[in-house]
This record gives sequence, C-alpha cells and structure tokens, in this order.
Amino acid sequence: MSRYRTAHDVLRAEIDGQEVLLNTKTGEYHLVNSTGRAILVSLEEGQTLQDSAAEVAAEAGEDLGRVADEANVFVHAMCERGLLEEIE
Repeated sequence: MSRYRTAHDVLRAEIDGQEVLLNTKTGEYHLVNSTGRAILVSLEEGQTLQDSAAEVAAEAGEDLGRVADEANVFVHAMCERGLLEEIE
C-alpha cells in the first residue's frame, strides 16, 4: 500500500479550510480544496492512500470506488508537480 508525504521543498498553509502549497523549487503556489486537504492531512498522519480515500468517502457518504479513483489521480498529479513524494 502506498504512503506519501509532503516533499521537503514544499511549504503548506491552511486558509479557510483550503490548503495552499508553495513549491519552493519552482516558486509556484497550488490551491487545494477541502477534500484534497483532507487527503493531504490523512497522508501526513501516516495513512495509506487507500485508507485516506476510504475515510473521505465515508465522511462524505460517497462511493468508495469513485473517491479512490479521484484520490489516486489527485495524489499522482501532486507528485508530478513535486508537492508529494511516495515513501513506500
């Protein structure tokens, strides 16, 4: 099972339930909505991507398969942008 963490060169701040991330290597800011923030927080707490998606789906009353697919796309996009890194 995959685990992720915020990359070392990324600064994070919570603003009104959303997350702002700054990639200090590129100087680019990224705004993440509350659902993405929930995934980031759970990943930082050591949960796997699968567990994070299950938690978000349960809290939102949404279909686990759809949430898991969207969480996977989100996390991989974050990795491509240098904001997250896989640790397992």
